[in-house]
Amino acid sequence: MKSTLRPRGAALLLSLAGALAALPSFAADPAAQPAAPHATAQAPAAGSPLARDARASKIIGREVLGTGGEKLGRIDDLIVDMNTGRLQYAVLSFGGVAGLGDKLFAYPVNAFRAAADSDDLTLNVDKDRLRSSLGFDKAHWPGLDATAYWRDVDRYHGGAQAPAQAATAHRLMRMSKLLDKDVNDRQGKDAGEVEDVVVNMAQQRVHYVVLDFDKKWSPDDKLLALPLSALSLPAGRDKDADLVLNVPREQLDMKRGFDENAWPDVNDPAYRHDVGGWLDHFPPTSRAQEQGR
Repeated sequence: MKSTLRPRGAALLLSLAGALAALPSFAADPAAQPAAPHATAQAPAAGSPLARDARASKIIGREVLGTGGEKLGRIDDLIVDMNTGRLQYAVLSFGGVAGLGDKLFAYPVNAFRAAADSDDLTLNVDKDRLRSSLGFDKAHWPGLDATAYWRDVDRYHGGAQAPAQAATAHRLMRMSKLLDKDVNDRQGKDAGEVEDVVVNMAQQRVHYVVLDFDKKWSPDDKLLALPLSALSLPAGRDKDADLVLNVPREQLDMKRGFDENAWPDVNDPAYRHDVGGWLDHFPPTSRAQEQGR
């Protein structure tokens, strides 16, 4: 009996050991561990709605939800660095929700997620940190040239942004001020205005601007996509100054334009490929070249 039971027992033990080895090792899998309570938000996955392009005019005013689905407020503005095209912050208005009062609050762009069942956005920050966030009065915006407030926002939210640079390296602008901003040519004559700005929240950048050219530039009154680097602010700190178009008229192919009442689907693969090839014709313009023209 012993000679027959021993092999059977050994086989049973080997089978059990194999089954245990096949089970997932939860203790060793970092994804199975509880997330750190204040972990830095990661950029949305490539397939999420925020990974898609979007018109800035459609993002401003969009409702923002808390992680529990409760309504927090809306996006009041976006902050872009004109020097780099980086989409730095989204500024929220909570309207007195969550005990935050009627103030504005800046958050790094990568703190947001897309709501599961709508086009609304979810702010991925827990309520305790939400209540102690760095807010400011709507009538008293922090200076966009002074980096102190924005550095504090970065530090508070776990360094979600790149390390702060010298104040002279930043040229922050409110997106609401960029929309409809007048554009002049290099001789100071009217060229048109910014119709809209197409951004990618996941990549935290301006993809391109869409200009509405004057009739003398575009007799058919077409809108045309151009890289942000094709525009510059005059030297100095006057944010109300008109933008300057750094591209000669002969380099603009108005046949690539579209009617303001017939916007293309900015996420259509064919259109994205076409507009990407068009933007590649415009190499980034160095700030030294712009200021020394």
